[in-house]
Amino acid sequence: MDLFQNYFVGLNYLLNDEPDEAIDTFIKALEINSETIETHLALGALLRRRGKVDKAINVHQALLARPNLEPNFTNLVRLQLALDYIAAGLLDRAERLLKEVLEDGGEAKWDALAQLITIYQTEKEWEKAIASSTELLKRPRYKKDAELLGSAAHFCCELAEQYLQNNQDLQARAEIKRAFTFERKSVRAMLLLADIEQLEGNYKAAIKELLRIRGAKPEFVPQLLERLKNCYMHLGSEDELEKLLKAMVADDSSTEAALMLAKIISEKSKNSDAIELLKKHLEQFPSLNALIELLNLQLDSVDEEVATGLKSLLNLAEAQAQKSSEYQCHHCGFETKSFFWMCPSCKKWDEIHPLSVLPNRQTSITNQ
Repeated sequence: MDLFQNYFVGLNYLLNDEPDEAIDTFIKALEINSETIETHLALGALLRRRGKVDKAINVHQALLARPNLEPNFTNLVRLQLALDYIAAGLLDRAERLLKEVLEDGGEAKWDALAQLITIYQTEKEWEKAIASSTELLKRPRYKKDAELLGSAAHFCCELAEQYLQNNQDLQARAEIKRAFTFERKSVRAMLLLADIEQLEGNYKAAIKELLRIRGAKPEFVPQLLERLKNCYMHLGSEDELEKLLKAMVADDSSTEAALMLAKIISEKSKNSDAIELLKKHLEQFPSLNALIELLNLQLDSVDEEVATGLKSLLNLAEAQAQKSSEYQCHHCGFETKSFFWMCPSCKKWDEIHPLSVLPNRQTSITNQ
């Protein structure tokens, strides 16, 4: 069967919605030479995207094994084969190929660095990920890449957390400082710094860091509240805490701040004030969690017959709250009840946000 016959057979497979057979036919039809290498690369990449990783590996291995493969194509094939290996979970093989690309230099090394960062992130080899990121940032195209800078800051924060777990505060501070060199307003780095200040009893310094986060990115208020409460309580400044919570409710529309404030008020035997606070908040910002707290507060101030009805409503609200997600990835749409710095689904950093917060790239923290 000659080239043209194979071409029409492959085309027929496509028309009959049989793309896998079409790809196989095209690969068989095309002799590997300098004029068809790019086509083979494209077909191999297509196989990988369709989940046919083994076939993609075979295509790219055949290209790489070709005698006298032109140097400008060698690294392109290595890159594609490395992507095949990554898709197959063969990270060691992918890393070896990518390092070969780096050794050869040339433009392909930048793509190799980007893929190495992916591998090191997956394997949690944070120091290597930082080194590769630093190298990639030398290219003018990536010098101000917010995503790359942000991920590098997270790699430093991962190391800082490891040091904190081992009570190595000085080393943790050094990693936080390094994180700030990548992203000056890294929320995670500021949180970690605040945690260290708390551990060392520097509560005013911790509050300062936490309030910096609130000013830069109010959506992180839920992550700040318990830390702020702990600091103010240690300083004996409960009035200052209440004042801050009221500001967060008024200025940041924070349901979590309203809940904490209502709890503090109710503990002072002022249930009616706490109930009024939550009612007003719910009128503007409907929330299952606020409704649940309101119903709990009202149970203490109604007769038994009304309480029975409230308990039924409370049970329904709690059941719904258990099913509801609180956060969503703005990149892939993944929903979760817990907060993550990196999306468990698409592996993107800083894309998990409260469901009440709509994507707004203009207000995100950027490097200045």
